[in-house]
Amino acid sequence: MTERPALPVASDGSDALQVAVRVAQAAGAEIERRLPDTIGAGAKERLGLTTKGGWNDRVTEVDKAAEDAALAVLTTAFPHHEIVGEESGAHGGDSPYRWYVDPIDGTRNFASGLPHICVSVGLWAYGEPTVGVLLDPIRRETFTAATGRGTAINGAPVTVSDESRMEEALLGFDIGYKGPEGKLLLAAVAELWPGFQSVRMMGSAALGITYAGCGRLELYAHHYVQPWDIAAAIVVVREAGGIATELNGGPLTPESRSIAAGAPRIHEQFLEATAGSLWRASAS
Repeated sequence: MTERPALPVASDGSDALQVAVRVAQAAGAEIERRLPDTIGAGAKERLGLTTKGGWNDRVTEVDKAAEDAALAVLTTAFPHHEIVGEESGAHGGDSPYRWYVDPIDGTRNFASGLPHICVSVGLWAYGEPTVGVLLDPIRRETFTAATGRGTAINGAPVTVSDESRMEEALLGFDIGYKGPEGKLLLAAVAELWPGFQSVRMMGSAALGITYAGCGRLELYAHHYVQPWDIAAAIVVVREAGGIATELNGGPLTPESRSIAAGAPRIHEQFLEATAGSLWRASAS
């Protein structure tokens, strides 16, 4: 087996995990600066909330400012790496190192003053998820993970839940931006719910997956994700001892559009319980 290269190192001696933390902090500072604008009526107007891409896909001027701040740090540290930002698209040339940056995952939550958002910064090296940093600027929690280094919250090591029974498990999910599939998801959840202890709709796929990686959820599932939603959180789950796959159980790639992630036994039972469902078929 070919040994995977060590984490890339910037000119100042910082490795990719350290750089990813700084990138997330730069975006987080922009978000914190605008938190007062999320309070009370008129927040959406103050934040410049608009629609992009689809009827339920939103962006604010803060998303753009946060991404600009993040990319300024990242391009300085690794000028020759490829970077994919949710708001600005692809940057840089051909490189075995590709970064994915989501400046605010949970934009609709943010614009509504719901305190459940994160900055997501992930590095895929040679086609494999390698570094993941997610920053919750409201709870002031930084989730970090890198291949072979485990997962931590604010420096404290964490693992996935050790729960083995689905009836005692907490399931997180989101509807996403695709209407028909969202309806199928709600129907599937209605069937699944008696088999789970409880369910939660998160409003942030990246944070939902991350919560499944640190034991706050036993499992998170989504039928329509983008690469910047999952790139960092996959590393968090796997380094915490969890499993992350497509909804059909297949391996995740940057082109994957569905995910099931969390504790191994719950993941296995979830795939068994949803086998043959219209929801899973719609996501394949």
